[in-house]
Amino acid sequence: MRIAIISVDHRPVRPASRDWTAAPAVHVTELAAALAALGHDVRVHTRRVSTAQPEVRTGADGVTTVVVPAEGGDAFGQWLDAAWRDGWAPDVVHAHTLPSAVAAMVARKLTSRPTVVTFHGDEEGDAAAIAGTADAVVALSRTEAHGVRRLGAAPANVSVVPPGVDPTRFAPEGRAWVRRRTHRVLAVGQLVPPSGFAAAVDALPELPDTELVVVGRPRPPSNGLGPHAAQLRALAVNHGVHERLRLTGAAPYGDMPGWYRSADLLVCTPEHASFSRAAIEAMACGIPVVATAGGPLAEVVNDGVTGRLVPPERLAGVIRELLADADLRRAYGTAGARWARGAYDWAVAAPRTVETYERIRTQHALTHQGPNAAGLAA
Repeated sequence: MRIAIISVDHRPVRPASRDWTAAPAVHVTELAAALAALGHDVRVHTRRVSTAQPEVRTGADGVTTVVVPAEGGDAFGQWLDAAWRDGWAPDVVHAHTLPSAVAAMVARKLTSRPTVVTFHGDEEGDAAAIAGTADAVVALSRTEAHGVRRLGAAPANVSVVPPGVDPTRFAPEGRAWVRRRTHRVLAVGQLVPPSGFAAAVDALPELPDTELVVVGRPRPPSNGLGPHAAQLRALAVNHGVHERLRLTGAAPYGDMPGWYRSADLLVCTPEHASFSRAAIEAMACGIPVVATAGGPLAEVVNDGVTGRLVPPERLAGVIRELLADADLRRAYGTAGARWARGAYDWAVAAPRTVETYERIRTQHALTHQGPNAAGLAA
């Protein structure tokens, strides 16, 4: 199958890349590679940011990246339409994030092609119109699926396919970074207030001889650690724990398994219900997760089995209990690694995504070519 992935702001994530916190980029990179490994012809279309970029480049993973010399959704979509009319044309289009979905829907209107959208939690602005007209929406969680149905997507058109994780990279075995204290609590994500890192800093005074390491950077195009880093440092000073707070900034993607393995546990405390790739990767590395209850995190963390789901006011107490019980942490970690391999391996996620592609190809053939064309979609 010829699969066009649209990711307007995509930057392929390689081991040395510092784009870990751009979770959609990780998702697109790994999904594209997993689809190519299944034998599909995969092309990722992304916006040109430099004239030095090659227009077409095929990587070692078998994925071809196509650079689009266009700005804005309309221009991007028009370029895709023209290119697909004159050359390589996809059997199915999969757009990731809202800007990419806008471009894909422009191309779909000009040249009808089966189109799938994944919003990655960005369900604002034009999302309602897109959710209601795309051939299918692939949601990363049941919570996100509920959100896109609320926007107008037909329930039958919404599939839930949690993102995968590379079990050869994220595994319990391997090197770990050195700790500075007896215990280490890790927090990972974009260095912005909604990530909820302040809650972890608030818990630190109740966690003796424990360091809190926050791995992440602000949203682009911010340079350095940004204003939220100063806010977290001021909060730590106010609590008298500034010497036990470490802000690493962006970390190379290849370093992330070492960060997870170096920690006693990962803490996830987002202010809004959001999916956490970090929680899956930590569990795959055998690290328990303590997360605030509700939303997609409740779908990832099995309370009392792979970690704990707690209300914010109990965060410090539960972390303290886990830090004092190495056997329980080990049991959670073992169960989490088994759960991540079974539920979040790309070997599971990629074929399930292809099932959605095949379904909308069949529907598209019946709608646009008549009932005798159903076999063409196989």
